[in-house]
Amino acid sequence: MASDDDRLRIMHGGPFYELMTRLGIRKRGWRAFVFAGLCWTIPVLLLLATSGGHGAGLFLHDWGAWAKFLIAPVLLTLAEKPIGFALDECVSILFRIPLVSSQSIPDTRKALRDAGARTTAGFPELICLGLALAATVFNASTFLGGSAPPWAVGDGSISMTGFWCLAVGNTVYWFLLTRLVWKHVIWCLFLSSVARCHLRLVVTHPDGHGGLGFLSYYQAGYGLFTLAVSSVFAAGVGHVMQRETVTPGLFTAVCGAWLVVVVIYYAVPLVGVAMQVSRLKRKTILLSLSKVTDFERWSERATLGDNVVGDEREPEVAEFRDVKPVYLASMKTSAMLINKGNVLPVLVPALLPMLVVGASYLPYSQLGPIVKRLLLL
Repeated sequence: MASDDDRLRIMHGGPFYELMTRLGIRKRGWRAFVFAGLCWTIPVLLLLATSGGHGAGLFLHDWGAWAKFLIAPVLLTLAEKPIGFALDECVSILFRIPLVSSQSIPDTRKALRDAGARTTAGFPELICLGLALAATVFNASTFLGGSAPPWAVGDGSISMTGFWCLAVGNTVYWFLLTRLVWKHVIWCLFLSSVARCHLRLVVTHPDGHGGLGFLSYYQAGYGLFTLAVSSVFAAGVGHVMQRETVTPGLFTAVCGAWLVVVVIYYAVPLVGVAMQVSRLKRKTILLSLSKVTDFERWSERATLGDNVVGDEREPEVAEFRDVKPVYLASMKTSAMLINKGNVLPVLVPALLPMLVVGASYLPYSQLGPIVKRLLLL
């Protein structure tokens, strides 16, 4: 039975959520505005105060500064709502159809409660903060090694702006990113638990996935998240293309590898339920093959009076049912929940920042074929 508790509410609870509530910026719009001010506006003001328009201009012409300190913090914050909505819709459909058999309802409810407990746990978010600080320390060592951008250094050392961007901007970005990755892990663990339950699947379901096709659209809620991470990745590629000549073939290979990584990221949570669909398909094919053979031989005897290829131990059944539709449906059933039909919500935001960077260094005549090949058009 469905209830009002059929929601994961994956973005609610936990130390970060409680802290934002106490600070009065629980609403994502205000929080995104605050993070944009901390990570991007303050560095611009510091540069104007210390280096004038030249220093601010260097910052404003830096791909990485825009991506990591403005675009990513804003989009990662705004992404929480569509992600939470998409996952809650999937969980609600799972219970309301219902797709879980009656004997597995208690196990599925337990999996939902466990996911809720992970969502509100404090220790994982402390780990996320630790990873963010570790990334900041690593970036600081890179800066000290001579790889700092021009706007982040002054008099041979890291400037006040560079220190602020490391301590605040970089840490905020990595914390927001790792926190959402942890939420994705929670979703993956929940679906893995569901995949171990008995599900009411059938190969003749019109979605072509035994009834689980709706799960393949959860990644549509991750559009802003994908765009944010891809923007930072594309900025890194842009820095490389500023220093070195990149051929269209190499650029296509980099884009293709990035798209593969993105697709794998969203396909991993669906592996368990995809195996359920695969087992359903295999069992149905074997069972329906036997029934189809019996029916066709019975039809042949009814028409010709005997089978062309006889069998002394023919099943003694008065009438058989035609199960060819079931067999054909099982052959068409696919365990690939993410496929060409629903992968565009993943590929487009992942590819768009790369195309923006590519358009800055490659002719437009070369970008068109690259886009067609990458989107499999």
